[in-house]
Amino acid sequence: MLRSHKAAPCCGVARHVVTAVLLAALTVASVPTAAFAEALGIDGAVAAASQPVASEVAAASDEGAEQPGAESGAPVAGGAAPEGATQDDAVHAEQGAPEEDAVDGSAGAGAGATGDVQQETPGGLADEPEGSDGAGQLAAGVTATGRPDSTQAGADRDDAAEDASAVESADSQEEDAEDAQKLNVTLAVVGPDADGAHAYWAPSTSLEMEDGSTAADASEQLFKRAGLTADYGTGDYGWYLNTITSPYTGDALGWDQATGKYWQLFVNGEASELGAGGVTLKAGDVVTWAYSAFGDGIPPVGAFEVSVSVVGPDANGNNVTWASNTRLTVENGMAAAVASELLFKEAGLKADYGTGSYGWYLNTITSPYTGDALGWDQATGKYWQLFVNGTASELGAGSVMLKAGDAVTWAYSAFEEDLPEPLPVVPDPDAPRPEWESAWPGYASGSNTEAATPTGEVKESWVSSIKDSADWATNVSDPIYVGSYVYIAAGAKLLQIDPATGKTVREGALAAPIDSIARMVYADGVVVVPLSGGRLQALTADALTTVWVTAKLPANEQGGEQQSLSTLIVKDGCVYFGTAAADWSASYGGYLVCVDIKTGSVKWKTENADAGYYWAGAAAVGSLLVMGDDTGFVYAVDSQRGTRVGEGLDLGARVRSTVVADPDGSTVYVVTVDGVLHKVRVGADGELSEAGKVQFASASTGTPTLAGGRLYVGGQLVQGSSGGQARCGVLAVIDAKTLQVEHSITSADGTELEGSNVMSAPVVSTQGGATYVYFTANSLPGGVYRYRVGDATASRIYTPSEDKQNYCMGSITVGPDGSLYYVNDSGTLFAIAGVGGDGSDDQEPPETDNPDKPEKPEGDTPESEDDGVQKPGGDDTNSGADGSGDEGSKGDNAAGSGKAPAGTAMVPGKKPLARAETASEDTNEPEGDGDERDAEQASGALSATAGKNVRKGGDTDGEQADSVRMLSVAGLVAGVIGLVLIGAWLVRMRRRA
Repeated sequence: MLRSHKAAPCCGVARHVVTAVLLAALTVASVPTAAFAEALGIDGAVAAASQPVASEVAAASDEGAEQPGAESGAPVAGGAAPEGATQDDAVHAEQGAPEEDAVDGSAGAGAGATGDVQQETPGGLADEPEGSDGAGQLAAGVTATGRPDSTQAGADRDDAAEDASAVESADSQEEDAEDAQKLNVTLAVVGPDADGAHAYWAPSTSLEMEDGSTAADASEQLFKRAGLTADYGTGDYGWYLNTITSPYTGDALGWDQATGKYWQLFVNGEASELGAGGVTLKAGDVVTWAYSAFGDGIPPVGAFEVSVSVVGPDANGNNVTWASNTRLTVENGMAAAVASELLFKEAGLKADYGTGSYGWYLNTITSPYTGDALGWDQATGKYWQLFVNGTASELGAGSVMLKAGDAVTWAYSAFEEDLPEPLPVVPDPDAPRPEWESAWPGYASGSNTEAATPTGEVKESWVSSIKDSADWATNVSDPIYVGSYVYIAAGAKLLQIDPATGKTVREGALAAPIDSIARMVYADGVVVVPLSGGRLQALTADALTTVWVTAKLPANEQGGEQQSLSTLIVKDGCVYFGTAAADWSASYGGYLVCVDIKTGSVKWKTENADAGYYWAGAAAVGSLLVMGDDTGFVYAVDSQRGTRVGEGLDLGARVRSTVVADPDGSTVYVVTVDGVLHKVRVGADGELSEAGKVQFASASTGTPTLAGGRLYVGGQLVQGSSGGQARCGVLAVIDAKTLQVEHSITSADGTELEGSNVMSAPVVSTQGGATYVYFTANSLPGGVYRYRVGDATASRIYTPSEDKQNYCMGSITVGPDGSLYYVNDSGTLFAIAGVGGDGSDDQEPPETDNPDKPEKPEGDTPESEDDGVQKPGGDDTNSGADGSGDEGSKGDNAAGSGKAPAGTAMVPGKKPLARAETASEDTNEPEGDGDERDAEQASGALSATAGKNVRKGGDTDGEQADSVRMLSVAGLVAGVIGLVLIGAWLVRMRRRA
C-alpha cells in the first residue's frame, strides 16, 4: 500500500509532463508557420510558402465570393489582396508591381494587351483560363503572388490587415480597373500610290481603345490621326465607308465597277465577314483597310531606302550633324514623320513629337552638345524645319509620303532660309586628349633650340609630296613636331607623319581649308589649326579626332572673308589669334580673338575696323598681349577681357611679323615692313614707348629670334635707283641691348642671295661654343641655309632635287634629335639630318617597321588609352615667339570625363544585383537601410510580399523557408527526445521505489 501510495503522485506528474511535451512538439510542428514565423521575426510570406495547407479561398470562390477584377472579367493589378494573404501581400498588391511575364512587356496589368494567358504575374492576380465563368475567381490555394496560400488560421490573423489594405487600395483598384478596360489594336490603310503601286496611306498605327469598341470606332480615329479624308457614316445597315481620298493623287477612291475594287476590311489578315460596325475588337487585333477586289488578300507593300538626318548647332554655334544621313528601309507609303521617329530612336536623340489636332508635330530636339531642348526661338525665328531632297517642305511631316531615294533633313533654321550646310566633321568634345610633350609646338617655337642640329654635312632623310607642285589652290602649312610625329596641314586635311619614314600615319578632316599661311600650335593634347573664314579647329594629337571648331567670323564688305594668317599664341589655357580681311595690297579690317583651348568657346573677340592682322602675332607680357596691326599701330590688350590698355604706339609702317618679348618682362621687339627693328618699353599700366630702333633691311616681314642677347632677323636689301634696283636677301645679327647690327649676311658660299628675301623665323642653336643659325630664303632653289655667327658668309647646306625646287617662305622645324623639317612652294615636306663627324650629326631618326606602331622611346612612357598610340616625350625647348613651351605642352587628359556625345551609344548602366549578391556580412550600415537598398536593387521578379525583414547576413527567401522547415523538424526532434528522457526517468523512479 505504501508503494502504491508513493507511486501515484509520480505517475500523475509523469502523465502531466508527457502531455506537456507532446503538446509542445505538436504545437511546434502544426501551428501555422505564418503565425509562428511572425513571432520569431521571420517573413510571413516565406513561412507560408514553406508548407502547403488547405486554403479558404477555394471555399470562398465556390460560394460566389466577389473577387477583384470580377466586373471586367479579368484580374486587376493593384486590387485588394485575396483572403488569406498576409499584410505584406496586401500592401504590395496595392502598389501594383509590374508583371514580368506579360507578353507585351507592359507593367501593372493583370492581362496583357495581346490577351494571352499569363501566369506567375508578380504584383498582379493570375489570369483566368479560357472558359471561366468570368467572375474573376482565383484557383484554390493561389495567392496574389501565385504561391500556395496559408491556412485559415493564418488568414484569420491577417483579416484586420487585409481590411485596412482594401480600404487604402480602393482608388488604385478603380484606376487599374479603368486600365484593364482599355485595349490596344493596330490599324493601317493600304492603297495605290500615284504610279499604281501598293502603298501605305496610313502606316501601321497603334491605338488604345475602350473595351467593346468596334473596328468602325478605331477606323474613325485612324483617319483623323493620319489626316485622311474619308466618307463614312451610319445608315440603315450600320456603319459604312464609301471613299478615302488618296494622299498621292487627291482622288477619292471607292467602289470601282471596272476593277471591282472597294475598301475591304481585313481583321488579323483575314477578310471580315462582318461590317466594321459589327466587329468588336479584342486586344491585339490588327485591322487593315485595303483597296482591293473581293476575294483578294491584303496587297503586298514594297519597301525601299530613304535617308534621314538632323542638322543643328554645336556648342559654338556651328551647324553640325546631330544624326547622320542614316539609311532606313521603309515601306511604300510611309510618311516622313514615321521615318523621323525611327531616326530619333536609332540616333538616341530626345525629341518632343506627337500627333495633335493639326496632325503630326515636332516641338523640340535636345542638343547632344549642350543638353538644351531647341525649339521655336522668338529672337532668331529658328525652329525645326523639314527639308525633303534639299527643299523646304510645304507639307507637314505626317503628310509627306516618301519615295525611294528621298533625303529627309530636319534643320534648325529660320523660315525661308536654305538648308544649312553642316561642317564636314562632327566634333566630339569628350574625346580623350593625350598628355604628350612637344619638341616644336608652333611657329618659331624653338628659336633657341637645345637639339643637336647638324653642324657639318647633311643628308636628305626623306621627302614627302604633300600636294602636286602645280596645285596652287591647295595651301600647305609649316610643320610642327609633337610626341613622335610630324604634323602638317594641307588644304582641308591635317596629316600625322612618321618622322622616320615620311609616311602618313593618319589623316584628320578639317572643317574648311587653310589659308596661304597657317601657323598651327599644339597645346593641352590638341593640335589647333587656323582655317579660312577666321575659324580654329582643335584635333586630338593622337587620333586626330576633332573636339571643337569655332564659328566663322563676319566677312568684311571691302576685304571679303576673314583670313587666319597670324601666329597662334598660347597663354593661360587660351589660344589668341588675329584675322585679316585683305587682298594682295592691303587689309581692310580684322578681329583679335581669344578661344578657350578646352572647350573651344570664344571668350572674347574685338574688331579692328581700320586694318587686320596680316602675318602678325602677339607677345605675352604679364597679363597683357602686345600686338601690331596692318596700320603700323602697336598696342597692349588685357588678355582676360580683350580691351585695349593705354594709348598704343604708332611705328609708322605696317607690322607683318610676330612681336617678341624680352625676358626682362618690360620690353618687346617689333619689326615693321620697312626693315626697321623697334625696341618698345611696356609700362605696368600698358603704356608703350619706343626705346630705340635700327634699320637692318630695306623691307622685312620676318619675325626675330632672341637668343643669347642677340636678335636674329631676316629681310631684303634693295640697292640702286628705281631704274636699276638690285635685291638680295639678308640675315641680320643685332645686339639686343645696343641695337647695333653686328653682322649683315647677304651671301651663301660666297654667292649673293640674289633676288631673295629671308622671310622665315631663324632657328638658333649653340653647340661646342659656336652659334649656328638656320633659315630659308624666298627664291630658287628653295633650300636650307646655315650661318655660323662670326663667319663672313652663310652656306647652303641642302638643295632639293630639281623637280622639288621652288620659292620658300616657310620656317624650319627642329625634331628632338636635331633633324630639320620644312616645306617650300613645291608642296614637298623635306627631312634632313647630319651625316656624322661633328656634334650629334650621326643620330638618326628612330626607325620603325610599322609606322602605325612607332617604337616606344626609352624611358617609361605609358600609352594613350585611345588606340594604343604611345605617349612619347620630347626634349625641352625654350619658349619662343608663340608664347608656348613647357606650359603649353602639357596636355589635359580628358579621358573618362565630361558627358556623352549626341547620337552615340551610352555605356549601359550596371544591372542591379540580386539581394543574395548585394548583401554584405561585414557592412557597417544600420539594419533596415541595407534592406531597402536590397529591395531597390533586386533584379528578380517583384513579389507581392515586400521583404522588409530580410536580415543583413545575406538571408534570401529560400534561406528563410529552409529555416522555418528546420524549425518544424527541430520541434519534432525535441518532442521525441523529451519523451525518451521522461521514459528513462520513470523507469529509474520505479526502480527506486
